[in-house]
Amino acid sequence: MASGVQEYPDNSVILIEEETGLIKSIYAQYIAAGAKKPVCYITTRARDDILRQMALLRPPHIDHMEIRELHEAEPGAMCDLLTTETPAGLIVVDPFSIYFMESPLHEFRQMVTRLVAASRNGRTFLLLDDIGVLPDRHEQLLRAMADGVIRITSINEGDKIRRYLNVLKMRGTQPLDKMLPFTISDEGFLIDTRERHG
Repeated sequence: MASGVQEYPDNSVILIEEETGLIKSIYAQYIAAGAKKPVCYITTRARDDILRQMALLRPPHIDHMEIRELHEAEPGAMCDLLTTETPAGLIVVDPFSIYFMESPLHEFRQMVTRLVAASRNGRTFLLLDDIGVLPDRHEQLLRAMADGVIRITSINEGDKIRRYLNVLKMRGTQPLDKMLPFTISDEGFLIDTRERHG
């Protein structure tokens, strides 16, 4: 359970959300590096920045991943790219919220419906969301329609920041009854699955 989830369901739409920051990107890169299928990583960030960040994670292999810089795209064209034009088995959109924040709710629902339908035909999507960039109803709809929702939470505890994964839902698995603490170090993305007792 190195990713915090016993198993990611294939052919699914997984939402990874965070208030602010790059931790969700690091987590998605960790998942992508460990994938056993071709990955397309679509991002507004520079390709070299993504590769440098991944090198810090000590990924098992990254030769099966294509990184595409895409700074602007009309929502409909972006949806076409994701659902029909990208043949990879795992598609990461970092950040998803930027590409769709101007979409009216009825169009956004249609696009998410297309993503879910495309996922059932052999693709898995990791959609990274900065909470609050999309309108509230868009975020609620996306959470409801996604097969899995993972929230990354950072909490100040004294002079330290503790980070946790909270798996809100995941198709085909039992919901977890706790948040999973994790750290990021030169050893990679490390999730602490030890049970703590009183």
